Amino acid sequence: MKTYLPKINLDQRKWHVIDANGAVLGRLAAQVANVLRGKNKPVYTSHLDAGDFVIVINAEKVRVTGKKELDKEFMSYSGWKGGEKYTSVAQVRARHPEKLITHAVRGMVPKNRLGRVLMTSVARVRLAAGSGKILVNGRAFENYFSVEAHRTAATQPLALTESAAKYDVLVNVSGGGLAGQAGAVRLGIARALLRVDAALRPVLKTAGCLTRDPRMRERKKYGQPGARKRFQYSKR
Repeated sequence: MKTYLPKINLDQRKWHVIDANGAVLGRLAAQVANVLRGKNKPVYTSHLDAGDFVIVINAEKVRVTGKKELDKEFMSYSGWKGGEKYTSVAQVRARHPEKLITHAVRGMVPKNRLGRVLMTSVARVRLAAGSGKILVNGRAFENYFSVEAHRTAATQPLALTESAAKYDVLVNVSGGGLAGQAGAVRLGIARALLRVDAALRPVLKTAGCLTRDPRMRERKKYGQPGARKRFQYSKR
């Protein structure tokens, strides 16, 4: 008996829209994580990214049970002495309500490279001389990115360099949400344009199109307690 491995095809992935209005945060996050991992499919494979894409709307209306709205706190640490910062659920909801769901879902996906792929967006871009046609995962650009803000962000490098009508763009993007994917496409197009003409670097760099989002935790190293941390020296 051979082990069955599904073929990962981005063109066949579906988009799921989930309404967070009145939903309990934990149950909603479990539902989103299951769709991202593909647990709702008969071809689910634990070590492969065979899931679908998810869009969560009304994130600010998600519900938490008990007294978690004021009692539950998120801790962040700057790395300096006394740099601990605590933020309640109510404060996060007021400023960045989508982070409540992102934080909960991140805790329900694997803590390895597969989990990082599920929660981040990666785009592969190819430029060819043409008339300005853009395909994203085999679909028309306007159909894939239906929100005008996402389309504007993704094509910003082409607009800045006035080369929108000079190239055909073929994009394969996966992971994350639409906003993250638009940012990944923007970075991919900017780097591709830089390969074509290095003189475009000042224009693209000034607009921030070449800036990669660095917010990814560095992996722990073998024989060390952390990424950069070393074991305390013991004389005896």
